[in-house]
Amino acid sequence: MRPKIVVEGTVGAGKTTLIRVISERLGLEPIYELTDEKIVDLLTHFYADPAKWGFHLQIYFLTKRFQQMELAKQVGNVVMDRCIFCDHIFPTVLLKRKEMNQLEYDIYREVQGEFLKYSLAPELMIYLRCSTRTAIERIKKRGRNWELAIDEAYWHALNAEYERYFENYDLSPLLIVESDSMDEVFSDIENAITSVLGTQEKGVWLYDGKELKRRNQGA
Repeated sequence: MRPKIVVEGTVGAGKTTLIRVISERLGLEPIYELTDEKIVDLLTHFYADPAKWGFHLQIYFLTKRFQQMELAKQVGNVVMDRCIFCDHIFPTVLLKRKEMNQLEYDIYREVQGEFLKYSLAPELMIYLRCSTRTAIERIKKRGRNWELAIDEAYWHALNAEYERYFENYDLSPLLIVESDSMDEVFSDIENAITSVLGTQEKGVWLYDGKELKRRNQGA
């Protein structure tokens, strides 16, 4: 079964809160990023030295994304935190920052391509758009030591890459939620989601907490 909803967005966009809200209001099973001690260790090493640990981290994350997708396919009616389709955003940033070499990147994309053959796009993709300034403020507020170790230029590059990816996303209907203009409880988000799902059409919709509108093709 296809995952019902995937929520994507840069680090600090508010995905965990939005997933909790969606799961409660729409009765969907939440599937958060799969984690273990290896990921915690890798993240600690990565943020201290991205060039040395980036490839290791991204390959391991990729396996976790695939495991997450397999779980979502079994359950069906889920709202999922990130997905394998967008995972290459992170190594793309590392490649552009010269913190991953071309050979490592090519290997990553080849492995991702094999995993994608067994993955299903969601019924609805939600991109939780967030300004880099807001994302950095939230990252600092939650105070994870490994996230605070990396330079702020990384967060700017990551957010820019998310924007580039979703400018051309067409695997499923896409709902872009403006995180900066939403209140903390994502008021009425369930109505926006239900409306988009009800159209059963591919396309891009924008929601700022007040108005849901469809983006014109080519806009």
